[in-house]
Amino acid sequence: MRLTAFSLDTGLALLLLAGLLLVSLIVLIVQNIRLGRQLNARRREQSATDQAIELLRHDFARQTDLLQQTVTSRVQDASRDQREINALFITQLQQANQGSGQMLETIRQSIQEQMTRIAANLRDMQAVAGDVRSLRQALGSVRGRGVIGELQLEQLLADILSPSQYRTQVRIRAGRQEAVDAAVLLASDEGEQAVLLPIDAKFPLDYLHRLLSAREADDMEAAAEFGRELTARLRQEAKKIAELYIQPPATTDFAICYLPGETLFAEAMRDGALAADLYRQHRILLAGPTSMAAILAGLQAIFRLQAMERQSLEIARTLTGLQRDVQKYEESLSRLHARLVRAVSESEGCLRYAAQVRSRLEGLEQNDTPSNEREEPSDHDNEPES
Repeated sequence: MRLTAFSLDTGLALLLLAGLLLVSLIVLIVQNIRLGRQLNARRREQSATDQAIELLRHDFARQTDLLQQTVTSRVQDASRDQREINALFITQLQQANQGSGQMLETIRQSIQEQMTRIAANLRDMQAVAGDVRSLRQALGSVRGRGVIGELQLEQLLADILSPSQYRTQVRIRAGRQEAVDAAVLLASDEGEQAVLLPIDAKFPLDYLHRLLSAREADDMEAAAEFGRELTARLRQEAKKIAELYIQPPATTDFAICYLPGETLFAEAMRDGALAADLYRQHRILLAGPTSMAAILAGLQAIFRLQAMERQSLEIARTLTGLQRDVQKYEESLSRLHARLVRAVSESEGCLRYAAQVRSRLEGLEQNDTPSNEREEPSDHDNEPES
């Protein structure tokens, strides 16, 4: 009996131990699952952060590549100079073993010159590194992102329009410090001042970053909330642009809000009613890089048509003046023709009168000739015979 009870106690103890081990294993599995989920969430957050950073890097790839090429070139120059120094140093040492003190002095001067060049290259590399740090700081600040949007807008304007067709940093309202990022000059009636089309760049990157991060984490509630925040921010910016920069008749009765990023523009257009509401309430058009380029290309075509129209009007005015000149010339020719006809008539009368005078003279000559002929024989008759 005691052996049986002991066996039962041992079995219960083993079962209890197995249960504890099973519970511990389950706890470990649950903890591993939680850690895995947390790790996946952190990875998704990191992926969203990397995507937002990549979005910025994509817009400034050329600048970064240029800086990287400069740094690489400087490093290569420094490495090449170091190799040249080493080779020169070894060569000069070998020659110094056989040369004199003058050779050693030459070596020292050459090494000093090479070290000076290396120091200058290092200073240039430090300056480039400072420029890279400044660029990163600019990308991280709100003002820096605003400057980036302005630069993109100015580049678009410079690529499509001529410098005489737009202005940058224009103060619309007198006595106010606020200046719109750019304004396109629209032609008005002849003799009047050009009307301004205001264009202001907005780049709410922090709102976009939160929205993309929530969407990457499959947190639809947070994504919807961040989407509403982005929409509210765009509505606020549109209202501000309308109050500050829409001032007819100096400007058009609408303005353009430029969003410097196709991802940002696509998120703004995801809300189908946003664009219509902004135009209906504030007379603001939303435009991304592609749509902004299309708008500017359309304006450029309108400018060309207006230039052709002005040239046509100038040609019409020139032809009208030429027609008046031709009419005056025709009148002058008519008067000249009348004078010439009168002169010809008078000259014909003179010719007839001259012919009459000549015929009278000829008649007189004919009358004089017979009398002379009759007088000559009478003289012969009166001569004595020989």
